[in-house]
Amino acid sequence: MTDTVDLELKKEYVKRQPAFNGLNDEELETLASLLAEKHFKPGQTIVTEGDPVDSVYLIVSGTADVRHIRIKDGKQEIEHLATLGSNTAIGLNESGFYSLSGIRTATVVANDDMVTLRLSVAVFHGFTLSNSRVSKVMRKHAESVTGWNKS
Repeated sequence: MTDTVDLELKKEYVKRQPAFNGLNDEELETLASLLAEKHFKPGQTIVTEGDPVDSVYLIVSGTADVRHIRIKDGKQEIEHLATLGSNTAIGLNESGFYSLSGIRTATVVANDDMVTLRLSVAVFHGFTLSNSRVSKVMRKHAESVTGWNKS
């Protein structure tokens, strides 16, 4: 499948994420260039609860079901937590990466044909290491959103 999301559109999706507020145009463009387009079919699992967080996904189109699987009375139950659509993210919230433990807290399954933009955590880490300003801006933003200060 060929890519349908060009660099300018990727940049717009990055800008829509509150976690990246405060990045300048050059940083936004660099971050956007690190996004890989990934497509999912209906019923396909995007991420699985309990797996390591190796990437986040920005949803361009389609919807996904967020599920928590639990065992109750010896039987597996699937609890619906949320439905995600375009302009939302998997693994990213307004303060930064969703999981502080580095482990997925839910399973996400495509409801229909989806186009996402995948950001590898390892690639993102390299991006922040090579640009200390990005780390500072994101840390400051996270502190302002959560009220948490790691001094």
